[in-house]
Amino acid sequence: MTQDLPDITTIAKALTVPAKVQLLDQLMDRRGHTLLELAHAAGIEPQTASYHLREFLTAGWVRREQQGRFHYFFLVNADVARLIEQFSPSAPQPPVKKLSQTRSTEQMRLFRSCYDHMAGRTGVAITDAFVAHHWIVPDQDKTYQVTPTGHQFFLKMLSIDSTVVAQKKRQFTTQCVDWSERRHHLGGALGSALLQTFEARDYVERGPQSKRVLVLTDAGRDFLREHLDMRVAE
Repeated sequence: MTQDLPDITTIAKALTVPAKVQLLDQLMDRRGHTLLELAHAAGIEPQTASYHLREFLTAGWVRREQQGRFHYFFLVNADVARLIEQFSPSAPQPPVKKLSQTRSTEQMRLFRSCYDHMAGRTGVAITDAFVAHHWIVPDQDKTYQVTPTGHQFFLKMLSIDSTVVAQKKRQFTTQCVDWSERRHHLGGALGSALLQTFEARDYVERGPQSKRVLVLTDAGRDFLREHLDMRVAE
């Protein structure tokens, strides 16, 4: 007797095709990208990118939005983003062939978005600072608990009401494994709210090449130095 089980082969097939993973990686900045932008970034023909994107649309991983004559694609499945990040630490790193690749890789390792929250060396350091100040506490179930002083910090210094964020449908906090640092950074709804606030206050900017790369502004460095006792090199 056959059982109706989830077709996990769809996920397996996606992760065994480098071009598909490249497309998903580009969409990990949670921004809209055109077909040509995605094809160029993945180094594949637009027809091939279109074929893969249709699969993602059918699987419910991606949505398409039309603006005038342009179609933009967005990653809408946080589980897919989390899966890529979780597998990345175990994956062999490709050989570097160009100096520009070295710079790009180092920028990604330093500070980047992991779907909708902050990751990389700086993202982990920010999480560590929250823990050191006892604003969040790692829990046994791979989440973080926000302490009363943490709630006051987020509300007073960042205008983030963690009690309201906790009421959202998605998971409030997660200990997300950082693929480059091999340590945890803050994910979930609170991590998302934090990145949104940093962007709204111009504490971070998106990189000129990859929009997943995050760049601290002078205002961002001042905030981290004054409130988290962090010194981030330029």
